[in-house]
Amino acid sequence: MLALALVSALALTACGSDDGASVTTLGEEDGSSSSSASGSSSSSASSSASATGTGELACAPVNPDMEADAIETIDIVAVDYGYEPESVEAPSGIVTFALDNQGAENHELAFLPGGGEVPFTDGAPDEAALEDAGAFELEAFSSGQTCNATYDLEPGEYTLFCIIETADGETHYELGMQGTLTVS
Repeated sequence: MLALALVSALALTACGSDDGASVTTLGEEDGSSSSSASGSSSSSASSSASATGTGELACAPVNPDMEADAIETIDIVAVDYGYEPESVEAPSGIVTFALDNQGAENHELAFLPGGGEVPFTDGAPDEAALEDAGAFELEAFSSGQTCNATYDLEPGEYTLFCIIETADGETHYELGMQGTLTVS
């Protein structure tokens, strides 16, 4: 048991990590129905193993079965500590986001409905507050891949962010990997 705890601790501090990401992945294939990005999701929270900043992680598309119904696909490029473009607009309804990871590190694309700052407690992202706010995400994946996430979006403002941690304990969000999504 102690060895397992030590290995887990080392994995989390090696090259940085997604903090165990229990942010909701809307419409996840877990027996729940597809849900909208309104904060009233019936989808269960997803949990990933530690997603390090540089370890190999495969793309895990979100709601691929909904892609054919998407009214728009929005291309976003992830670079080391930013999104290009930083601000995007989308119509309400089913939208696919194609995230192209051109950075040297693993990156994710998370959404905070209502916009604003990502909540932190004691220097770490506040997972409970993110879940309460209805945050959802495309899990982290490795450089050189493009991964799609499709959501049924409600009108409003969303903050885009990546909360993978670096070896220094800062999140990609704190280093500037954030943006805005306006859904009309």
